[in-house]
Amino acid sequence: MPRPFPFLQKLIAILALLALVAGCTTAAPPESVLAVPAQPQKYAAIVVDASTGKTLFEVNSRSQRYPASLTKMMTLYMLFEALESGRVTKETRIPVSDHAASQPPTKLR
Repeated sequence: MPRPFPFLQKLIAILALLALVAGCTTAAPPESVLAVPAQPQKYAAIVVDASTGKTLFEVNSRSQRYPASLTKMMTLYMLFEALESGRVTKETRIPVSDHAASQPPTKLR
């Protein structure tokens, strides 16, 4: 039986991988990040063990962030790939949660 939205599952997997890679760094975070900040910091990171789901490292991981341009571009890339392969058409309805639909739009910069 075919999966209902294989491109969405692939998109979610790639976005999760991007989040993991974006959270990985060989440089130590700035010393100011290790202290409790008086106001929100620009630096945020999270590293999660994919096999156990255990958070290995996190800094400001729950603060509100907007999608990075790379994330938005990757989403478009996957959509265009699905259009080109015929897995979706311009008329294909993609389910979006009420919560997601209520969020303010973002710009691709």
